[in-house]
Amino acid sequence: MHLRNTPKSVRMLLALVLLVGALALAACSSSSQTSSSSSTSSTTAPTGTTAKDLLPKAMSELSTAAPDGKLLVCQSFQPITTTSTPGWEYLVGSPKSGKVYAVLIMGGKTQFMEYGTAGLSPDQWTQIPSVDEWKIDSDVAHEKALTVYPQGKNAAYYPGFVTYVPKNQQNSNNVPMTWYVRFDPSSRGNAATDTVLVDMRTGAARLATSK
Repeated sequence: MHLRNTPKSVRMLLALVLLVGALALAACSSSSQTSSSSSTSSTTAPTGTTAKDLLPKAMSELSTAAPDGKLLVCQSFQPITTTSTPGWEYLVGSPKSGKVYAVLIMGGKTQFMEYGTAGLSPDQWTQIPSVDEWKIDSDVAHEKALTVYPQGKNAAYYPGFVTYVPKNQQNSNNVPMTWYVRFDPSSRGNAATDTVLVDMRTGAARLATSK
């Protein structure tokens, strides 16, 4: 299940709250379709293909539709391996219009579409962090994740994050400004989880089940 397949009428707050679960479903779906890529010697993304590298390109696509756009969600829409070009999906919202747009980038090609409406209040829009607070890129998040989940060294992985979740809806499984790096389930072994949380500001990493 990818966000672009979700009905446009869905409210953005719900999409934000459920993103972590959506990432897990996307991982399972992608894993079944690309099982031959689940075991590789390395998973370092090529230069210029990381999520932060491509953010300016994603935002420039919306320079007319949403010049005031704020990043809400970013996720890979397929597993990242050494043999695949990372594909990224960004959800960007406009405080002025309330609309949300999905931008997909892969292999130098960009596509964007109107996704729906955000349903955020003016005060909530102001609480969305600036992208300047995004310090840890997807490749570094992967490296950090491996320090606490070495079983994932040769596995495909699926990273994603949300920038904002209302405080009353935050919990240990739903943390804003945090990379959720989910490794191919086949790499789990004796590990309690295959998902690592990496702080986007500091790089601090912990298993998803850790307190």
